[in-house]
Amino acid sequence: MENKEIKIDEKEIKQIKDNREENSKMMFDFGKIKLERINLEHRMRELDKIESDMSAKYKGNISKEQKIAAKLNQKYGEGYINLDKGVFVPNEKK
Repeated sequence: MENKEIKIDEKEIKQIKDNREENSKMMFDFGKIKLERINLEHRMRELDKIESDMSAKYKGNISKEQKIAAKLNQKYGEGYINLDKGVFVPNEKK
């Protein structure tokens, strides 16, 4: 027994082809999105590392400033430094 072929309308063929084309385009776009996500994740890791390094450096600077302040406090006593004038101003004694 032989199968008989049935001719499909050109409009229906076009709909199927258009749909497949749209699916192919979407797959391509999904691939582009994934690559963008990979690049963004890589950049986020880089930024996290930079932030971590800066945080450690900031903590080191705070520690350094505290050591300088302790040294100056030991040398000059309680008070504050006016950096604009380059002078030490002792606290008033009560």
